[in-house]
Amino acid sequence: MLYLRERTEEFGVLGRTSGLRAAAKLHKSSDKMNIFRLSGDLCHLVAIIILFLKIWRSKSCAGISGKSQLLFALVFTTRYLDLFTAFISIYNTVMKVVYLVLAYATVSLIYSRFRNTYDSESDSFRVEFLLVPVAGLSFLENYAFTPLEIMWTFSIYLESVAILPQLFMITKTGEAESITTHYLFFLGLYRSLYLANWVWRYHVEGFFDQIAVVSGVVQTIFYCDFFYLYFTRVLRGSGKMTLPMPV
Repeated sequence: MLYLRERTEEFGVLGRTSGLRAAAKLHKSSDKMNIFRLSGDLCHLVAIIILFLKIWRSKSCAGISGKSQLLFALVFTTRYLDLFTAFISIYNTVMKVVYLVLAYATVSLIYSRFRNTYDSESDSFRVEFLLVPVAGLSFLENYAFTPLEIMWTFSIYLESVAILPQLFMITKTGEAESITTHYLFFLGLYRSLYLANWVWRYHVEGFFDQIAVVSGVVQTIFYCDFFYLYFTRVLRGSGKMTLPMPV
């Protein structure tokens, strides 16, 4: 994902400079791409497009967690609050807009256009158990106690757990369609590539974002079991990934 804020050595590892002018300067000086970051962004975009096209073409959102998609839309919204006040690059701006448009378009398909195909009974994860702790933690652990910084931190923490309703839904129903697993695979691959990006930047640039890295590691851990099932079952030609039904 395109992170709204990135620190450079000028600002130090433990602190951020607040204010739109400082933020714009910070973004321009640290918007550096590498193969891992670019690949991660593309995998993230592919994942979102796969999900959107799956719903649009099948005219069904069966097996898709609307709650996870709402959480991801909230992630993008709170992360890109300065979209129109701090310009970094054309690539950065375009990708942010695309993420936002596709996220809300997907939510609209699930809760409006194809609402009659949405399985609300299986999508029963209690999202308040995620939102309340994440909101509290974003106030307690951040780089600067300002509205934009708190919202940015909230988006990082929330993204690390936003996929849980989808994984819970798959576990509850006991199976997932192949196209849904492809979506999850690219989403997990995006996160894994961003971990490689952070390792690269630490060694090459001396850059380290503790909040983003720790949250990214937590998010990747959630995908580990799924990756195993994806490679051992889905890629062997099964139309669906079947899981043991919960007791």
